[in-house]
Amino acid sequence: MNVKKTIAALFILNGFLNVLSVQAQVSATLVDPLEKVFPETVIPIESFREIDVAKGEVASAQLILRSVQDRDQVKVTVEVENLPGAVISYGPIGYVRAERPYTDPAIDRITSITGFYPDPIMDNQPVDLLAGQAQTFFIGITIPLDAKAGTYTVTITVSTDNEIIRKSFIIHIHNVTLEKQRLWIANWYTLEPKRLTHLNNGEEVVLYSDLYWKLVKILAEKMADYGQNTAMISPLELAIYKKEGDRIAFDFSRFDRVVEIFRKAGVLGRIEGGHIGQRTGNWTSPFIVYVPDLESDSTLFLHLPIQDPRAQNFYSRFFKALVAHLKEKEWMSDYYQYLTDEPIEENKQSYIEIARYIKSIAPDIKIGEACHTKDLADIIDLWVPQVDFLNKDFDFYEERKKAGDEVWFYTCLAPKGNYANRFIDLPLIKTRIMHWINYKYQIDGYLHWGFNWWNDNPFVDTTDTNDAVGNFLPPGDAWIVYPGYRKLYSSIRLEAMRDGINDNTLLRMLEAKEPALAKKMADSIVYKFDWYDTSITHFRKIRKKILTALAED
Repeated sequence: MNVKKTIAALFILNGFLNVLSVQAQVSATLVDPLEKVFPETVIPIESFREIDVAKGEVASAQLILRSVQDRDQVKVTVEVENLPGAVISYGPIGYVRAERPYTDPAIDRITSITGFYPDPIMDNQPVDLLAGQAQTFFIGITIPLDAKAGTYTVTITVSTDNEIIRKSFIIHIHNVTLEKQRLWIANWYTLEPKRLTHLNNGEEVVLYSDLYWKLVKILAEKMADYGQNTAMISPLELAIYKKEGDRIAFDFSRFDRVVEIFRKAGVLGRIEGGHIGQRTGNWTSPFIVYVPDLESDSTLFLHLPIQDPRAQNFYSRFFKALVAHLKEKEWMSDYYQYLTDEPIEENKQSYIEIARYIKSIAPDIKIGEACHTKDLADIIDLWVPQVDFLNKDFDFYEERKKAGDEVWFYTCLAPKGNYANRFIDLPLIKTRIMHWINYKYQIDGYLHWGFNWWNDNPFVDTTDTNDAVGNFLPPGDAWIVYPGYRKLYSSIRLEAMRDGINDNTLLRMLEAKEPALAKKMADSIVYKFDWYDTSITHFRKIRKKILTALAED
C-alpha cells in the first residue's frame, strides 16, 4: 500500500514537473548594465536588484531572456511606479562581429566563443528569441531633475504567445541634482553623403538637400543626448568662394547653418574648426594645406605647402574674413582652429610653419590639435595628446596648464594594452571610467574621432583596415552609434560613456564639498593612467558613497 502511494506520488510529481517545464519556456534574468552578455552567456545567480542615481541621471539595467525553443515577436514593457516625467527607453541589444585581430590587446580583453559581441541597442524594435541563445534587453530610465528623492520600483513584463513573466528592480534616487556638465566631449563625425545613405535605406542623399539637413539634425540631437558639447565644423569645407577680379568673396552661410543646427540641438558648446591640411604622404611626411582652385571649381582643393604664394594669398584673406565673421556672430570665444591632425617629431617643423603663418594673419585665433609631439609650446592653445603620451609627458602638460593653455586627451585605435578605451571587446567599465581618468588628472576634455564612420556593413563587422598599410582599426573604433532609417541607434558603449561623463560631474560636485573624499573615490577606481579597479561590484559601492556624501547636509 505504501509502495502504491509512493508510485502515485512520483507520477504526480513527474506530471507537476512536466507542467512546469511547459510553462517555463522562457527565463528572464536581470543583470548590471555594465555586464557584457554574449549569445552563449548563462547567469547562474541573479544578483542585480537595485541601482543608485542622482536626479538628472539615467538608471539602467539589462534583462537577459533565454528560451528553450524559438519564439517570435516577444513583447517587453517597462513601467515605473509614481515617477512622473521619467523617460523610459528599452530595446534588444544586437550582436556584431569583431573579425580582425589587433596587436597588444589588453590583459582583460574579452573573447567571445561565438565571435559575436553585444553593442547596438535596437530600441523600439520587436525581438525573436532563438532557442538556447541569450537575448538581452537594455533598459534606460531618465530621471527628471525635479524628481523626489526616494525608492521607486521598475516592473518589466515579458509576454510571449503563452507566457507572461514579470521582473522588477529598485531605483534609489538620492537627494542630489546633477549639475551642468563641465567636461568637454568631442566625437568627430562625418556628414559625407555616402555614409549618410545608411540613414536612408541605402538610397542616395544629395549634398545640402532638405533630407541632408534633416539627417545632420538627427546626428546633432543624438550627440547632445549623450553629453557631446563641442563639434568639428569646417568653415573651409562649407564656405562658398567666388573670385571677383583680385578679390575673393566668402559666403559662410552653409557653415552658419551647420553651427546653428548643432547649437539648437544643444551640442555647442564649442566649435572645432575643421582641419585645413594633411600629410603629403606617409605618417612621417610633411604637412600641406588645402587651397580652393578658384580658377576652375571652388569645390576642388589644391594641396600646397604653406610657403606657396597661392596658399599664402588665399589664407591671408580667408582667416581675416573668418575672424570678422566669427566676431560678428559672437562665436569667436567658442572657436578653436584645428590645422592638420597629429603632428609628430618628424614633421613638426612643417606644422609649426603653418601654425605661425595662420597666427601672423589671425593672432586671435586659438589653435587646438591632437598631437604626438610636445615641441609646440608657443603654438598650441588647446593640447589634445593621446592618453599614453599624456601619461608619458604629464609634467610637461601640467606646465602648459599653468601657462594658461588647456589640455584634453584622446583615444582612437591607440593606445591599446591596458589603457581604457572604447573597443567592443573590452570590459564595458573601461569605457565608463575614461572620464574618471579625466577627473583624477584634472584633464578638461576628451576627444575621439569615431562617432559614425561606418563601413559598408556596420551591423556585420565592426573592424576596419587601411588596405594600403594593413592598419587595423579595433572593433568599434570607427563608430559608437548605428544607423537606422532616419534615426540613430545607441550602443552599450555610448550609454557607458554618457554615464561616465555624469560620474565626472558628480566627482566635481563632491570636490567642491569634500575635496579629500572626491580624491579618495577617484583613486579607488583609477590607480594609474593604465591601471584600474574594474570590479563592477566595487564600482557600484563607490558610486553609492559619492551619492550618499553629496546628499548629506
